Amino acid sequence: MNPIELVVADRTAARDSKDPNADICFLALAGPDAKASIRTLVLRDIVANKFVLFMNETSPKWRQLSANAHYEILLWYPSQQKQYRISGSSEKLPQSIVDANWQYRPDGSKFLDYVYQEMAPQSSIIDSRQILVDEIDRIKSRYPVPDMKPPRYVAGIQLIAERIEVLDLNREDRIHDRRMFRLTDSGWQSRVMVP
Repeated sequence: MNPIELVVADRTAARDSKDPNADICFLALAGPDAKASIRTLVLRDIVANKFVLFMNETSPKWRQLSANAHYEILLWYPSQQKQYRISGSSEKLPQSIVDANWQYRPDGSKFLDYVYQEMAPQSSIIDSRQILVDEIDRIKSRYPVPDMKPPRYVAGIQLIAERIEVLDLNREDRIHDRRMFRLTDSGWQSRVMVP
């Protein structure tokens, strides 16, 4: 059994059910100071065993992932009552793919990418929200959306799944089904776990 096929099928079913979590994931990182951090991100794509995320190179999460931080992504589809915990290695996405896909981002996300380049890195402290609103208004007046190009710090990363835990809560007998999959040279190996 290929757990990636399970993820893709459940994600498709979640989208069909208008599940608000269908296109997001929760990224947990262990930083160099051994402190955990977690954030919600858009899951852009799943290709083979690679989970694709776009981000900005000015963000703390980019620095952590670039330093080979340990990560785990959590997918939770309430409509399917399924949870996936995914971990493994990571690699930078080719810039040509990032640039091509950047054009499909919502306008607000594009403006924020320009904010990171022209005003302050992501997660910077500023004195007020109004400063951010004013900066976005300035960017809107300088860069018409049809003419916008990806700023220099836009990047993408592929989280390569090597371990996937699946928790299926949608069982008539109410006994949860939990399985762990590990990618080996001969393919995915599955083990049943106590939930």
